[in-house]
Amino acid sequence: MLKKNLQKTMAAIAMVATMITGCSQGTTNVRVDGLNSLGKINIISREEESGTRNVFAQKLGILDETTGKDKIADQCTVADSNEAAYEKAADDKSAIAYVSSGVDLDESKVKSITVTGSDMTRSFYLAYKGEMSDVEEDFIRYIKSEGQKKVSEKYTTVADPATFLSDKAEGKIKIGGSTSVAPLVEELADEYMKLNSNATITVIATDSGNGLSGAMEGTYDIGMSSRELKSYEDELLTKVEIAKDEVHVIVNKDNPIERITIDQLADIYTGKVTEWSQLNATAEEK
Repeated sequence: MLKKNLQKTMAAIAMVATMITGCSQGTTNVRVDGLNSLGKINIISREEESGTRNVFAQKLGILDETTGKDKIADQCTVADSNEAAYEKAADDKSAIAYVSSGVDLDESKVKSITVTGSDMTRSFYLAYKGEMSDVEEDFIRYIKSEGQKKVSEKYTTVADPATFLSDKAEGKIKIGGSTSVAPLVEELADEYMKLNSNATITVIATDSGNGLSGAMEGTYDIGMSSRELKSYEDELLTKVEIAKDEVHVIVNKDNPIERITIDQLADIYTGKVTEWSQLNATAEEK
């Protein structure tokens, strides 16, 4: 009798868990009022060398890991920075975009929607070739210690903030790459140079691919990347994780949608779903 009661209890728990999971999987189990009036979905994506685009496509399961190419629809509107993607979503009620958590979202213009079925976090890296100079080592030590306080203001830390004492190394550092990582590194550089007036750090925002190739070729002393390094990059460069970020999916404030599943998002970005009304059509079929 005890065994049968236990089996019934476990079955009930499993049923409740299934119901909860089903509800949490997203928006189109119920009809979203106002969605049909939005018409065609205007998908906003980053440029091909963007680390944010690479990570986003990987999370959606539409990235070819061998070639590094993704299946994002050719008819997407391309934005060359997080800020540009944000502005396009703010100006178009039918748009959908993705940005770094470092972007300050004005809720009177855009909103972040919940994505179910995938973890949208990623790492920010600094990468260099060969041996670091004394001033580069000192800067990295700052980032991994006291600099984590600055990281914690918008991102997730990768080390416990600790007291930092600069060795006052002299020199210049040229850093280039990811537009997502650049704002954070600029702030870290400014704070570090207050502690070490002998250092001069220049930060150039381009994209992750450019930053990593620049570090390999010597154009930059340090490259910035918001994606994982490819195998050949990993062989030639040493990477240092400085923060963890989350990719946010955003829509215009007038869009009534609040959550979406990772599969629905993949269908939108590959062009399988082109109208907002198709999400409601899916809901009506369930």
